[in-house]
Formats: sequence, C-alpha cells, structure tokens
Amino acid sequence: MSTYGSFLNLVALGLFTLEITGSAAYTGIFMAVRLCAGFVMGPVAGVLVGRHPRARLMVGGDLLAAGALVLLVATPSAAQPTVLHALAVVLGGSQTLWAVALRSGLPELVGPENLARANAHLVSARSVAMLLGFASAGILVTLLGYQAVFLLDATSYVLSALLLRAAGAWRVATRPAGPPAAGAPRPGGIRRLLPAVAPVVLAMIAVRSVDAFGSASHNVGLPVYANLAWPDAPAAYAALFTTPWALGSLAAGRWCARRAAGGARPGSPPAFGLATCAMSLLFVLAFTGPPIWLMVALALAAGMADGYAEISYTTRLQSVESSRLPQLVGLASAAQSAGFGIGMIVSAFALERLAPLVVVALAHGLALAAAVVFLIARAGSSAHPPHRQSARPTEVTP
Repeated sequence: MSTYGSFLNLVALGLFTLEITGSAAYTGIFMAVRLCAGFVMGPVAGVLVGRHPRARLMVGGDLLAAGALVLLVATPSAAQPTVLHALAVVLGGSQTLWAVALRSGLPELVGPENLARANAHLVSARSVAMLLGFASAGILVTLLGYQAVFLLDATSYVLSALLLRAAGAWRVATRPAGPPAAGAPRPGGIRRLLPAVAPVVLAMIAVRSVDAFGSASHNVGLPVYANLAWPDAPAAYAALFTTPWALGSLAAGRWCARRAAGGARPGSPPAFGLATCAMSLLFVLAFTGPPIWLMVALALAAGMADGYAEISYTTRLQSVESSRLPQLVGLASAAQSAGFGIGMIVSAFALERLAPLVVVALAHGLALAAAVVFLIARAGSSAHPPHRQSARPTEVTP
C-alpha cells in the first residue's frame, strides 16, 4: 500500500506541478528536492532505526506523507507551489526512512534462512505496486481530478500505517537494535562503519549507485524517446516499455522466492555483477529503435535482470552484523539516491544536445564498466585468497 502510494504520487505530482507552474524547470526542481531529501535522510534514518522501534518509524513516515498530501489539497491554489517544496521534502524523507527501517528489520523478522525468500517477495510486491501505481495514475487523474487523487494517495498511506499497527509480530520483531552485546563491535560514525564492513559489500554499494546513475538516464530519456518513436501516442509507447520491465522484475522475484523456498542459496556477488551487466546492455539495446515486439522483450529481460540484481544485493547487504545494519542500509540508500539524482540532472542536460540512445548508452556504459571492474576484482580475489582469516568474524563473504 505504501509503495503503491509512492508510485501513484510520483506520476500525479509531476503532472500537477507542471500544470500549476507551467514550468518544466520547476517540475525538475520538485523532483530534485525530493531526491535530495532522500539522500539526506539516508544516514539520519540509519541512526533513528538504531534507537527507535522500526515499525513506529514506518507508521510515522506513512502518516507524515498522508498529512502532507491532505495539506496540499487544503491549501489555496496561490500557495500550492510553495507547499509543493515542503511536500517534496516530506515524501522523499519518509520514503527513505520507510525503506531503511524495512530492510534493516527484515533479518530479525524472518531469520537468515528465509532472508532471500523474503527479499524476493518484497521485490514482487514492489513490482505489483509499481504496475498499479503507474497504470492507475493517468486514469485516476483524468476521471477524478488531482485533488481526489491526492486524497486517495493519502488514504493508501493511512492504510499502510493501519496494517503495520495491526501486525503484532512485526512490532515485536522490529524493536530498536539497542546496545551491542559484550564483545560485539560497537556501531559508530561512518569512519568506524566503513572499515568494519567487508570490502565486497562496499563494492556492491558502489556498483548499485553507478547503476542508479544509469537508470536515471532511461527514466529521463524515455519520454523523449517515446515522442520520437511514436509521436502520435508517446504515452502508449512509454507504457509498453515500463510495463514489461515491471513484469520482468515481478517474474524474477517469484522465481527467486521459489528457489529460496527449495533451499537454494541467494545470488552470489558475481551473479549480482553479471545481472547488472545484462540489465545495462538490455536497456541500451531497447533504445536502439528495435521493432515493438523486440523492445517489449528487451524491457522484460531488463526487468528480470534488475530484479535478480536487487534481490542478490539486498540479501548480501543484510548479512552484516545487526548492530551495524541500520547505518549501512542508510548509507546505501543515500548512495543510491545520490547516483539517481546526479544521473537525472546530467541526463536532462545531455538530452538537450544528444540523442536519447547516446545518453542512455553513455550512462549505462558507465554502470556496465563498474560491474565489469567488480567482476574482475572478485575473480582476482577468488584466485588469490588471503593466507590468514579476516579479523571480521561477523562478516561472511560468499
């Protein structure tokens, strides 16, 4: 419910901002403020999750988002552009807080043996929410108008909060991390966190951040490319691109969940690197002007690769020592927000001068290069294992 609300307002608020301001630049500023709020909230959320019950933070984030949307509806038209800035901050911050609390609480909730399966189910649920949010946004705005859609969006956040409040087991399992046990490593600032985390985890965060930079290019470039490919129906072309991508991610989630239920190990770091390579190549190929059936197939395969990479990445991230996990997830969230935000800005300016294919190829080429370097480094470390066991007993590097 919460993720559906986020994807619904991602479309509806972008359209609304453009309509009331008449400025594409202002719409871009709104998106940039939302991303910046998510970036700033990442490390802060890591600290908050370590000190307060996670479910309470998630409920608070949902209620803040709902309240901000209701405030926008109640605000006079002349003041709405100003309120939009505050709304962008609330939505960006609450969404990041929600994600950090959920990811860091999952190992304690389901146990390490069910972690890959749980992450696969979450990817599947997010894919369904994205499909419903994107598909319903335009229809609901056309039928009901912006004010009613914003109230419906606020209702989705309230329902999410009520569901969390009703989940008694979740409230018990998501208590704050608390102080570490005697002899366990004590969490601290970023300076203490980074040396205590396995290098492969930090490398995966870096690759995922560069991948976010590449993903921003096809998100920004798709409207331009759709207008070039199908000038009479660009929205339909964009839907034929995004829907198979979401279905591919959903299929990857279901497949990984079945494998995990059968006792299969989650994707290894090399598998994560290969999936990232495949996703980048497939997205670039989708922008080369293929026949529509082939474009749909490429988008579907890219979604599958992206879903698999995310499940592998998240599961490995959650294997770190529990007292460090909230800070690490917050840092990873901030890094991805930074990659996506910078990618959006760079791609928007680049599209003024370059064709969408060139912009997407350059951005995803950078992600591909990062993944290849990661794979080469992993192959080198596997070929030359250290002579002594690492001094980090809480880290297990597959």
